[in-house]
Parts: sequence; structure tokens; C-alpha cells
Amino acid sequence: MIRSRVIASLTELAVSLGPIVSGTEWHLFGSVNRDEPNASDIDLMIFCETDFQADIIRQAIDPDSLSLPLHLSLFTFEEAAAIDVTSAQQSALILELPPGA
Repeated sequence: MIRSRVIASLTELAVSLGPIVSGTEWHLFGSVNRDEPNASDIDLMIFCETDFQADIIRQAIDPDSLSLPLHLSLFTFEEAAAIDVTSAQQSALILELPPGA
């Protein structure tokens, strides 16, 4: 139940950020992704097209704006692929924002 509420909140957050998140992928992992009832934080990875985009997103997101503390990791797509972070973290893709969106 908590997972669906968190995904809805993260979707609202992404929409509120507008074009700066264009071309990104949002991956949820950890206790919220497993829908554990006593989750203590939100583990989120955002894959970005460039380091510059990652920096802008990091500055734009208020980690205190969500119902649980946010642990945010930002990677370029190239970095994420090089270390296969989706497999390592057993993450789930929850948002894919097309370029120019």
C-alpha cells in the first residue's frame, strides 16, 4: 500500500519539476519498493542524460517534501549501465519521462 502512495507522490514531484526531468528514468528500490509496511525512507535513483541535468535535478528536489525521508541517487545513463545499478539494487522503473516532455 505504501508503495503506490509513494509512486503517486514521486509522479507528482516529477510533473512539478517540468522540463528539467525530460529524458529521465526514475527507479525505486529498497523497502518501499518491496512494499514493506514499516519502510523508513524512500530509496530513489534518477537516471539522467547528462551530469548537468543531474545537478539541476539535485538542486530542484526538496528531500523533505515527501512523506518519508528521501535517499536520492543520481546517475547518468552511462554510469548506471557501467555498474549495472538496476540489478545491483533490484530496482523497479516507476517513471520514464521522454525527451522533450
